[in-house]
Amino acid sequence: MKPVTRLFLISTGWTLAMFMASNFVGAWFWDIGTGLRPILVFYTILFVVMVASFGFASRIRNHLSSPALMTLGIVLNALYLALLLLLKTQTRHYYIPLAILDGLSSSFYWLSLFVLASTWVEAGQEAWYNSWTGTIEAILGLVAPPLSGWIIRAVPGLNGYRTVFFIAFLSLMACTWLILAGRRHTPVPNEPPSEKGEPEALPAISGWRRLEWSFWALGMRDGMYFFVPSLLLFIVTNNTVLLGTFSAMQAVIEGAVFWALTRWSNILTGRTGLLVATLISLTALGLVALPLNAVVLFVLGAVIAISYPSFKVTLESSALMVITHYSRNERDRVQLTGTKEVWINGGRLMSLVLLLVILSVLGPLHLPDFRWILGLWSFVPVVIFLTARKLPSLPEGSPGGD
Repeated sequence: MKPVTRLFLISTGWTLAMFMASNFVGAWFWDIGTGLRPILVFYTILFVVMVASFGFASRIRNHLSSPALMTLGIVLNALYLALLLLLKTQTRHYYIPLAILDGLSSSFYWLSLFVLASTWVEAGQEAWYNSWTGTIEAILGLVAPPLSGWIIRAVPGLNGYRTVFFIAFLSLMACTWLILAGRRHTPVPNEPPSEKGEPEALPAISGWRRLEWSFWALGMRDGMYFFVPSLLLFIVTNNTVLLGTFSAMQAVIEGAVFWALTRWSNILTGRTGLLVATLISLTALGLVALPLNAVVLFVLGAVIAISYPSFKVTLESSALMVITHYSRNERDRVQLTGTKEVWINGGRLMSLVLLLVILSVLGPLHLPDFRWILGLWSFVPVVIFLTARKLPSLPEGSPGGD
């Protein structure tokens, strides 16, 4: 099996596990009586751990092996799901250590995935790779969340949640087997021999700091939209099938946009794509004048899904292009990738911290109050557009450069 094929299969297994289980963790905590503030604290701690993990990994880049790091991330996430299965309703007392475990596993997995992708994806294929990866995610998102919602609703008590978590656990075990089975057959990229002492610093990269701010703004957008609309939908309807349908609807829309990006990447990515996605995002401002019900939340979810692919493909493709060109070895790829992830997860963290501050200052919010927060949050993508108007480019004469 080719390394890229193995990487896609592992990515597919991870994505399946996330769609089966992660979309319903907030609903699980709500159903066992955790309350809204602890759920927000759970996700806040998760992003704190991810920022710290990515920052730490980028500093000790000369001691890391990406396949080993990916294995550790998947195993830790399997352990996280196993604890959800074993602790049952007692998880409401352990949401802080569970958030730490989830944050560690996610950061280890995503860092290693991005580094391996920058190793195996050829120059000039960055937009194609990210678009088709998004398409596969969208297909899984169409099937897995409604299936999970149906299982949770059909199986009595909390056993439906536990069934879904167990399926996700098995998927991660399959990912672990794929990695371990391929360790001896997957070639290691040729790297310059490691030198003693501190690794040589990376050269200055034109436009990289602007791209970091763009990822920070994308994280600010994602932090609020990551789980708040779906959690509010569950609180309003108390229906896991609708929650699964909500995720599937977003997957269908994102899949269609990702597919369009694979066909017309030259038109729909870059500055044009960012502008269109930003204008679409601003339509969510109309939410402040509407009641917060299932229909309105579905419309908001559609707006989020339509705009997301252009942000993701444009920024990730630009980052992958730079990482592939400027990295001299795996240490450099880990440093650049880790730095990028610190910025995006720092934005997600700040987004949730602001929400916690609002809750602390204004006291318990009523459901209608959230429409103001979600509506005004539609201005955040403007920052993405302003910071990413001029993305990094390769030096003249480089493969893929001007």
